[in-house]
Amino acid sequence: MSISLKAENREQLGTLASRKIKRQGLIPAVIYSKKGNINLTLNSRDFEQQFEKGVVLTSVIDLEISGKKTRVIAHKVELDPVSDRPIHIDFMLCEENKPIRAKPKIKFTNQDKSPGLKKGGFLHIVARKLEVLCDGEKSIPETIDADVGSLHVGSKFRANNLSLPQGVKLLKKGNFLIASVIGRGKSEDEKTATPAAATTATATTTPSPTKADDKKPEAKK
Repeated sequence: MSISLKAENREQLGTLASRKIKRQGLIPAVIYSKKGNINLTLNSRDFEQQFEKGVVLTSVIDLEISGKKTRVIAHKVELDPVSDRPIHIDFMLCEENKPIRAKPKIKFTNQDKSPGLKKGGFLHIVARKLEVLCDGEKSIPETIDADVGSLHVGSKFRANNLSLPQGVKLLKKGNFLIASVIGRGKSEDEKTATPAAATTATATTTPSPTKADDKKPEAKK
């Protein structure tokens, strides 16, 4: 998927300049590249419309700057902690014949089939997005599936468990943790056994009368 947006070069930098830019309905941004970084501004409304679709981090963006198009992909979108609106964007330059970095979301599939979740376990998610390298625009995935259908309580889902699409590989090395199933609820067998166990415990702990209780006091001579 490709997106087209207009941008303008930004000369004034710093916190005060950024505040002024935001008051004008613009978003400060920067394009990172080996040739040098480019500071920009984008129209807030135009970018937010694309951001709300949820595909900005997995789409190549054609930025029109002074009549010239530059192909980039959003690497990081900083959000306002109160309004959740974008307030700053980091772009990565898409260079020809070089892998494209993207951040697709992780989609946890088959949760309804997980033995651990069926017993009341909780899916503890460590990573919600993955930074990947893609061979080209056509190989950029919107999401990457993580099949948790076989996870029991205490099971972990790691990077090596992923089935990545063709032309896609993880940027981060190692078999890092993505999610796990923690905690558990009582199974039906345990629920059935509980009342019986309680009855047994009660019967065992109930004191029985002693012989001394049955004796009558002797009359004084």
